[in-house]
Parts: sequence; C-alpha cells; structure tokens
Amino acid sequence: MDVTIPEETLSDDSPLLGQGPAHAWLIFIGSSENDFRNAGGVWSLDGISKICFGRVSGSDLQAERVDSELSLRIPLGWVSGRHAEVRIVKSGSALEFDLCDLDSRNGTHIERQAIPGMARLLAGQVFEVGRSFWMIREITQHDVPPEHVRVLDPSGTSNPMLCGIQRTLLRLASSDVPLLLHGETGTGKEITARSVHKLSGRPGAFVATNLAALSDDRIDSILFGHKRGAFVGADEDRPGIFEQADKGTLFLDELGELSPAAQTKLHAALAEGRVMRIGEEKPRKFDVRVICSTLHDIRALVEAGKFRPDLYSRLAGFAATLPPLRRRREDLGVLTKVVYRSRAGTEVKIATRAFRRILSHSWPFNVRELHQTLATASILAGTNGEISRDLLDDILASRRDMPQSPESVSELRAKLVSELAKTGGDTAEVARALHREPKEIHRWIERFEIEPDAYR
Repeated sequence: MDVTIPEETLSDDSPLLGQGPAHAWLIFIGSSENDFRNAGGVWSLDGISKICFGRVSGSDLQAERVDSELSLRIPLGWVSGRHAEVRIVKSGSALEFDLCDLDSRNGTHIERQAIPGMARLLAGQVFEVGRSFWMIREITQHDVPPEHVRVLDPSGTSNPMLCGIQRTLLRLASSDVPLLLHGETGTGKEITARSVHKLSGRPGAFVATNLAALSDDRIDSILFGHKRGAFVGADEDRPGIFEQADKGTLFLDELGELSPAAQTKLHAALAEGRVMRIGEEKPRKFDVRVICSTLHDIRALVEAGKFRPDLYSRLAGFAATLPPLRRRREDLGVLTKVVYRSRAGTEVKIATRAFRRILSHSWPFNVRELHQTLATASILAGTNGEISRDLLDDILASRRDMPQSPESVSELRAKLVSELAKTGGDTAEVARALHREPKEIHRWIERFEIEPDAYR
C-alpha cells in the first residue's frame, strides 16, 4: 500500500536525538530574496536561553552572542527591527522552544502558518522570519561541531546526521575499510562513493558496477574477466571489474539484488584477493577498496536467510544511511541555489512563494528530483526570468504518474530494474511486460538515471 506523505505537515526530529543531555543547533536555511546568501549557517545553542531576530542594513547576516542571548540581524527589508525571538527552556534533559512574534509587520510563521503571538516550536520544523527561513535541530552527539560541512559534496550540508556521517567517512577515506551506503533512490550514494575515492589517495580507477544487471550467466565474465576465445562472443581479452579497479575503488551498486550464486562468487573473490579470467589457468591478484550501496536493509536480508552473513561482514566495515531529502530540509536553501544558478549566462531568480513550495514538497526521488525540477524550471523561466510558484506547480503536476511516496518509489524502481535485467535492457520489451507506453518507461529510466545498456 502506498503511503503518501502530507506536504503541509512535514516535520521530524533529528535522527541523532536520543538519551542524554540535549544540544541544539540553529540553522539558517536561507532566503530567495537575497539569492540564499549566507544559507547553511549554523550556530550552537549551548548555553543560549534566547535568540533574537531583527533587521540590519548591508548584505550579510550578522550574528552576535552576549552571555546567554544570541542576536541574528537579517539584511532583508521584510524583517522588522525587532521581529521575533525564540525562548529556550531546559526541561530535565530535554529542550523546549517557544517562538514569539514581536508585533512584526510581516508576521512570523511555523510551517507556513502565522503564529498568534507565541507558539511552541518543534525541532525540525521550518519557521519563517520576514521571508527568511530557519530551523532548530536537537542532537546528542558531542563530537559533531556546529558548522556547514563540505567534506564530500561541494554544496555541503548542515544536517547534523549527515554532518556526522561525512566526517566519519572523511576519517575512513584513506583506509581500506569497506563501506556500505544505504539510502533511498536519489540520496547521492554514488556521488558519496566517488568523493570518498577522490579523498582516498588510491592511484587506481573508480569502477562502478550495477549488480542488479548481473545475471548468473554473466557474473563470471563481469567479475573475473575472460580470455579471447574463451566462449562464443569473446572476441578480445577483457579484464573483470576487480582488475579494472586494481589499486582503486570498486563501487557495487544494488547490493541487495545480488543472487545467491553471485553472492558466493563475490565472497570467494574478496576472501582470496585474486581472480582467474575465464579461459586462463593463472590467477591474478588485485587490491581494491570496496564500497557498496543498496536500497534494501541488508542486515534484515541476512536475518531472513537471503544474504550471506560472511559476505555482509566483509562489505560492512562501516555502514551508513544517507538521509532522504525530506529529513534534511535545512539543506534546501544551498541545494536550490546550486541548481538554479548553475546555468551559465543567466540571472534566474526564484520567488519566495516558490521556495515555500520547495520546502513543503516531500521529494520522493530526493536530491535527484530536486535537481531535475529546478533545472527544468530554470530553462522555462528563461534568461533573467523568475521561477514562480505556478511554474513549479505545473512541473510537479506533470509528473503525477510517478510514485509519490518513498515506498512506492522503491517498489517501482525494483520492478523496473528486474524487467531490464530479464530483457537485457530492451525498453520496448519492458514496456510490454509492464503494460505501459514506451515513453513512460523512458521517463522512469530518466528519473532514476538508469542506463539500459548496463543490462545488455
């Protein structure tokens, strides 16, 4: 059954919240009114009992702490001189936040709803102060400094969970520890893997392989390679993926789709550290760092007897779950800026109402969907144009045939990948098998950024 996430009630606590004394960050999501200048700013709220918001002249956001008060001065004409304040109260080991409007001209809002003087603010909710957007996150990790992190992604993140993951991956980058990256489609698993490889210092190549495309009759040739003439169609010597990635990084995508036979062969290769090409008698050694990604809970597959526990232990030296975009809305300002301003020679703007729409949408395809939507909107807006709320609505409405929940997205992708594997990447056959129009299959393939040729 599909589960649709209501767009108007998106709110979540930080995944890092747990036992022990609470800590909190104030995060500036940004404002489209000044092209998201200073977006992604982070301030620790340790020892802070009040946050004051007001206006300042100039172009940069100003922050000043005096004793237990943090003052934020926002360079936007929509902000009143004394606009709003957040009062922080410690209740046992937890923190409580009250957002107060100080009779501002344009009001103060929580999740697009104007507050009547004062209202309780929950961690993870978006609040608006004069067309500037903010969020408070509570965390319990003491070793994650409050700052915007650009370790593995040039756009960066201010999400506490992702900040912690990226800093851990940075420490592990130069090691040989195998990594297992879990996350929904479009959360950036391959981008993260490529960044880790770049930081690793390994001189070999980054080689990516889609395991869902490996049928049992192709697994030996793909993993181990073959000698010319070893079988019909082997017209030349071909190294397997382990040889191709020697002294580099081997990225294995769709780990949860690996068949039992393929699991056995992959485990044997990793355990022995060598492979033998089909048609040869002498094994070849390899030195690779393995990074895997999956949409599935591999531990659950192990417990269900569907995945080899010894292979899992070899691949999960460090496992991390990349959060979906709906759980890192504090990054939407910097992500929006990166995409819609990336078209050379244009000065496209984005309306505040359009950005509110971005903040409220559930983005079931995650960062990939945001990028595709904003890239389309930038083109349609034209040079020196504006991305409006109506334009965004039209683009999102044109995709109503696509799934609108994470569960249905995963189900569709699994079905599409399965049929591509069965048909050898023949999209016309896939369309017939799924009783869909070919253009719809191509639209799905584009949305998931799948390469049909990988299944041939």
